Amino acid sequence: MLKTVFLFGLLSLFTCSAVFAADAPVVLPIPVTAPPQPAELTLIRQQHTTGLPDEIREWMQQNAIPEANLSAYIRDLNANGPLLAHNDSVPRNPASTMKLVTTWAALKLLGPAYTWKTESWLRGELKDGVLTGDLILKGYGDPFLTDEAFREMLHDLQLKGLKEIRGNLVVDNSYFNLPPQDPAAFDGEPSKVYNAPPSALMYNFQAVRFLLEPDALNKRVKVTPFPTIPGLQVDNQLKLSVGGCNKAHYKPGVRREGNVVKLVGSYATGCGQNFILRVLSSPEENVFHAFRDVWHSQGGVFNGQLQTGAVQQTDVRFHTHESRTLGEQIRFVNKWSNNVMARHLFLTTGARSGGEPATLEKARVAMSGVLEQAGINLDGMVVENGSGLSRQERISTRQLGQLLEAAWRDPYMPEFMASMPLLGEDGTLAQRFDGTELRGRSHMKTGTLKDSSAIAGYMLTRSGKRLVIALVHNGSEAGHGLQDALLKWAFEQ
Repeated sequence: MLKTVFLFGLLSLFTCSAVFAADAPVVLPIPVTAPPQPAELTLIRQQHTTGLPDEIREWMQQNAIPEANLSAYIRDLNANGPLLAHNDSVPRNPASTMKLVTTWAALKLLGPAYTWKTESWLRGELKDGVLTGDLILKGYGDPFLTDEAFREMLHDLQLKGLKEIRGNLVVDNSYFNLPPQDPAAFDGEPSKVYNAPPSALMYNFQAVRFLLEPDALNKRVKVTPFPTIPGLQVDNQLKLSVGGCNKAHYKPGVRREGNVVKLVGSYATGCGQNFILRVLSSPEENVFHAFRDVWHSQGGVFNGQLQTGAVQQTDVRFHTHESRTLGEQIRFVNKWSNNVMARHLFLTTGARSGGEPATLEKARVAMSGVLEQAGINLDGMVVENGSGLSRQERISTRQLGQLLEAAWRDPYMPEFMASMPLLGEDGTLAQRFDGTELRGRSHMKTGTLKDSSAIAGYMLTRSGKRLVIALVHNGSEAGHGLQDALLKWAFEQ
């Protein structure tokens, strides 16, 4: 259960230029501005709440879906009440629609221009390009420290004069303080990237990239892993097929047996060059392997070992890498439902509000403060990790709907709405309603787990109404069919 504590209202400071007389300095006060405030609510239509429409009830009966398994909340943003409310106060597992709560809380607490830093520290003397000592990399939870960003960061170190390291690489992950986590606990798939636990310093989602390239001349699929893991062998049993590409080709079987990673299945020539990601080592080991390979590829010298630890007072900060902004990163979180990025956002709000190191409890308190500030009743809401990859998380469709209503009036609404998949256009909704009148009419976040299917966001109806929609279906029969029926109905209102 979320704690009901107010942790909202971060202030930003800016300075004015001072004007100096000949001999008498004039000191001007530093003005303080509050964060941008939401717009006032304007209601232009009377609305009487309705239950499930007859055609939806009939559809559910025909498909043997109990009405008790569905929660729905649909509201015209210019009306004084919901258009449809069905079991809307029942807390349910929202799957990845929980990311809407996390990303909006992050926007409110951090602001869309917020960036994460990754610091490089020296422990020893740097002379003539040679560091006689250790290099320390300290992370602050950047959710998107991809291969490209990591290479840029190491290139910057060399541009600043660091060429050779005659010590070890120390990885400092102390910004996050988390209990031990078993990546196999959720579904028995510890190598899948979505199960990667958060880490303050995380290279490329903690994953090894297996580059797949069709080699028609030799009738094989070339597989190149990066970074390399010493002693790890790749048993490439992929079969090259001729013709077009389909989803199955992007999902080869990947199994690790001791020091051997086996790839099985087929890959079509029409797929071209592509890659798959798998987690095969700890966050610290993955950073170390990537650092070694990239550093050498850029002409640097390093033969040290991996160490873990924290920056010390005598260490010297050498370089600070700035991430992409929060406004950019939430698009990856919501459009592609990136779990590990959402968990990093969640923890960052906790550290910024409750002080470092980040903990799950601090993050829950920070989120509760944002929701309470928006007037949302937290009864029944349960937040585990903020990503929706959870069997414990619970939220009602009314709470989701109220969050969307509050976000619509918020100054950060454009960033928030643009982060969601566009129906029939991109992200996880690229194929839904493609080629129909609903295409491009909704910004919505999807959520899918075993026995849970959800969708929530904004719709522009045929008549020009702007609707808030929150649908959560929990049950063994959960799928897209009921969602699509309700979305079609809403579009005609």
